[in-house]
Amino acid sequence: MNNGVRAILEQSWAAATENILVEEGLVRYNWPGHTRQISQLAYCHEARFSAGYYAYGTLLGRLEEQAGLEMLVAIAGLQFTDPEHPDYGGFLWYREEKVIQDSNAAFFILMPLITVRLCKPEVFPASHLEVMQRMFGHAAAWFSRECRTPELFYPNKTMSDGAMLLAIAHFLDEPEYLQTASGYFARWAEYTGRRGWGWGENISLVYQGVMMNALRIACFVLQQHDRELSGQLSERMDTLKSILVFHDGEELVPTIRSYNFRGETERPSLLWVIAGVTGLDRLAEQTFSLNDVAALLLFEEELLQGGDPLAALPVPRMLEERIFDASRSYTWIGQHTRLGSINRFPVMPGSYQHPVWGLGWQSFPVSFSVKDQQVSYLRWYVDDSASVRTHPAEDYRTAYLMPALFAEPLYPEVETRTAQQANALVVVRSMTRLHNRAAEIADEWVIHRYDGEVERVVNAAGDREWLVLRYPGCAVAVTALKCIAAGADARAALPVTVVREEGRIRLRQVLYSGSGSMLAQARLEAGWAVVCLDEAAESADIQKLLDTVTVEDTLRDDREVPREPWALVRSIVLTAGHQPPVQLNVDPYAP
Repeated sequence: MNNGVRAILEQSWAAATENILVEEGLVRYNWPGHTRQISQLAYCHEARFSAGYYAYGTLLGRLEEQAGLEMLVAIAGLQFTDPEHPDYGGFLWYREEKVIQDSNAAFFILMPLITVRLCKPEVFPASHLEVMQRMFGHAAAWFSRECRTPELFYPNKTMSDGAMLLAIAHFLDEPEYLQTASGYFARWAEYTGRRGWGWGENISLVYQGVMMNALRIACFVLQQHDRELSGQLSERMDTLKSILVFHDGEELVPTIRSYNFRGETERPSLLWVIAGVTGLDRLAEQTFSLNDVAALLLFEEELLQGGDPLAALPVPRMLEERIFDASRSYTWIGQHTRLGSINRFPVMPGSYQHPVWGLGWQSFPVSFSVKDQQVSYLRWYVDDSASVRTHPAEDYRTAYLMPALFAEPLYPEVETRTAQQANALVVVRSMTRLHNRAAEIADEWVIHRYDGEVERVVNAAGDREWLVLRYPGCAVAVTALKCIAAGADARAALPVTVVREEGRIRLRQVLYSGSGSMLAQARLEAGWAVVCLDEAAESADIQKLLDTVTVEDTLRDDREVPREPWALVRSIVLTAGHQPPVQLNVDPYAP
């Protein structure tokens, strides 16, 4: 192992394991775990972190053979080893669990073991390899089932399942497992080429990392068995790298499954070095979670060949990225500001909210970023008197167990529709067919760490008010479009309220305020327009630019299907100076 890579692994392992307590072979957490079974416990013992502690500690020579063996046996003890059990080969995430509630446990637990085994097989004593081989033999049954009936829309999971099965086939020399895993990756490659990346993890810094590790393992094994398929997967890795290069080290806007609820503009990741955005020397200043450092070993060659970071990319620049079918993301990057949107979110039916999962709480389909300041994003806010739920969420832990926007399992259809040209954006957000309990429903911009005043600037025509956020060297202007509030079936203007809290402000369109009773409404709708004034910081320059912006918002009845007033086709056209117009058509009846 290269000395630089080893030093990063050493400091990450030391930082992650400081004051760690190992009880009967598993790391103890003095807090609840993330699954529902143990969310109320005072402590738990986690297998995923224990596997990383064991694998990387063994690699670094920090664990004696007997201590490592005890940990490995304890991890193996959380695997279902009865061939008659329906979850045969799978793993519990925690010792305190009785049944599997997070099916990702198997690949997350085995990832560090398989990574070290592939990259540095000589570090494991024979006694450890014997236990591993048994674990892999059982796990092959689990991963084979997952690969035969994969959820292709869930790429980081199914790709990791496939990668684990390929590696196990390699270790056990089992052609049948190799055929099953290769068949999965061939099917996934075809699906991705035909329909896209599933529900959107290609624009997630978090899950790009998981997918890159899986693709790397798959390419390593397939290079010896199916060079053509290995080449296809390598091209998919290049696509992911190109997205990272475009974003040049800053948080992706927009992003799906990000968890960046504090709106940080920069997030440490090994991916930036793997993609060549930053040099290896930058990593010496950072430490990484043991859950993330598999990439250090899998991409060691790229890390060492990276050399100097890429030259600065020209600004302004624009990227259109396909997500799934006709769903696409758009990102504009200027000198000081960034603007991003997904033209339709959720990007596929059935993925937004669910009693125990959903992408609504963890995704940021509309956002703008100001360099060294914050990422600001649109968020749904629902107060049902008993609890407050937001999409995106306030934090991971509470939302993971309460991921839906409403308490009732019969949910309204929640949609975001956008159109973007460069630094200008139009967005319409809607909830259709509500029959849910609510005391307040609002759509709001969340802006963390903004200490300035929100200035209200009226254009020269006197027909539009903009809310302006001013920064050194730039500004961002936001205006509300007509909405459908509760009790109405036609669109009308609503005031935007500015709420200042400790550490952030919220710009809000309140669509409903009531007693917390059941709300029955055909449709609620909020609308916004955003313009990044990338090099306008003075009041006169801001006023001059906003005076060039016009917004036309019209409705029509196409007479092709019966339409209530709330279901009329809406067309919004924003023009700003000499830029191409931004046009958004919203048809509530369109698929």
